[in-house]
Amino acid sequence: MSAEFKTVLAPMAGYTDFAFRAICRDYGVDLTVTEMVSSKALVMGNALSRRMLYREGADKPSFCQIFGHEPNVMAASVQIPEMSVYEGVDINMGCPVRKIVSSGDGSALLENVPLASRCISAVKLALKGKPLSVKFRLGVSDSSQAVDFAKMCADSGADFITVHFRTRKQMYSGSADYSLLPKIAKIGIPVIANGDVASREQCLRLSDMGASGVAVGRGALGRPYLFSELQGKSFRFDVLDAIVRHAELLLKVFDERVVANEMKKHVAAYLKGKRNGKSVAIAAMSAHTLAEILTPCRIFFETYPDLRSIEQ
Repeated sequence: MSAEFKTVLAPMAGYTDFAFRAICRDYGVDLTVTEMVSSKALVMGNALSRRMLYREGADKPSFCQIFGHEPNVMAASVQIPEMSVYEGVDINMGCPVRKIVSSGDGSALLENVPLASRCISAVKLALKGKPLSVKFRLGVSDSSQAVDFAKMCADSGADFITVHFRTRKQMYSGSADYSLLPKIAKIGIPVIANGDVASREQCLRLSDMGASGVAVGRGALGRPYLFSELQGKSFRFDVLDAIVRHAELLLKVFDERVVANEMKKHVAAYLKGKRNGKSVAIAAMSAHTLAEILTPCRIFFETYPDLRSIEQ
């Protein structure tokens, strides 16, 4: 694996909030990407969408991921003042969720290559020199057009691409198929490989196949230290400290009610697989306040101190 091989926190709606990105930064991730944000909502001044652009200053470099299908609107969205804090922009052309696809966004653009190209070119021009990436899937139901789509991204102005090596039809089931990675890696721009990345050994294999880096999404939930593992670096992860810090960071931007609701899924991720942790996660789901979430977590780790930290 070359010294230039990069690790990326893949964007995940509802999960890669600024707090989780900051925690992953502590464990050596090279690039973070926001949850996907609607370009139309940004242009229309939607308060929640713009609040999603908040970031911790030390979380650098970080890209903002936008979605949409109107080139002019997408170009305008990357020019709003709040976007200036990001080092680059990523365009989502891979989301398989029906609500997104039915609006012509996300992986719907895999079926409209001319429009996808115009979107990329418009955003690249609007960025005025900042880097642009595009994230997409192998295809809708098969991978027959994947290499051509990758070439289109490069020709339209993308500086690099992130490929989730599943089709839209697969959603998140089955296994990622990396057989086309060597061909896609020859298009002339860096390729970040995404899908089922869970070990340093896998990173080494993907690097040998031509990947310039890996993007990790679901595998990092509750396990931000995974980025240290992938890089072969030592680390110490305190689960309770991470949960508390995550909540405290979110309180900088959102009120306690919102933070309590957001932390429910994160606590479930942090406690996943831990002995007797499921009961605490279930209790958190019915909580109404942050205290009702954090107190059981503290009691849990007082009861099972051996489960609190992970080291390598």
